[in-house]
Amino acid sequence: EVQKLLQKLGALPIGQALKIGLLKSLMRARYDVEPLGHYGLAKQKYTHFTSPIRRYADLVVHRALFQHNLGAAKSLKETAEHISETERNSADAGRDSKDVKLFAFLKTQLASGQPTRYPALVTDLRNFGFFVDVPGLALGGLVPLSSITDDFYIYDEQRSHLMGRRTRRMIRLGDKVEVQVAKVDTFKKQVDFRLTTKFREISKSKFSLKRFQAPVLSRHHGSGRHRRRR
Repeated sequence: EVQKLLQKLGALPIGQALKIGLLKSLMRARYDVEPLGHYGLAKQKYTHFTSPIRRYADLVVHRALFQHNLGAAKSLKETAEHISETERNSADAGRDSKDVKLFAFLKTQLASGQPTRYPALVTDLRNFGFFVDVPGLALGGLVPLSSITDDFYIYDEQRSHLMGRRTRRMIRLGDKVEVQVAKVDTFKKQVDFRLTTKFREISKSKFSLKRFQAPVLSRHHGSGRHRRRR
């Protein structure tokens, strides 16, 4: 059902942004002694046996088949918890290793004074800015409204967009934009981007300023961030 939903989302203009949000909301997989099935495969009965990537869980199943005493519930429960923890640690270590190289690469771009421009997708909106996903870097980050000086932008949460009070330029969820790196914080693993593309312009006759007085007004408040995509 989830796969069918993802396929349907792909047909929407903001489909990619919704896909990213949905996948981020899913819980991490874990090993257990109870027959919980496999959520991704939609199977009620599932166990590791010959995974495409041979893991310790496969070996535990093999041993349990040949040695029944190894398959005691207490022993398997402890093993499952241990495997789940070490898998998380391994994944985190792998990401950290890549982050070190990636942030060094981005800092080099900043030092050059000519950061590369990357295609990006608007994935979230806030009253202090908007978040983008940059496929070329496998990275997400914030574009602060304080870095956009051409207008004062109004955040409309219900309509999921930011609109320039004077220019009527608009940023919406799912918009494809172009950005470049503006700030790199290695310690916090956070990257700020600067918008390098023009916004879509909206006809003034179609909207009234009175309709945009209720939402929160802000241009540079807040300090939310996205961490590296996982």
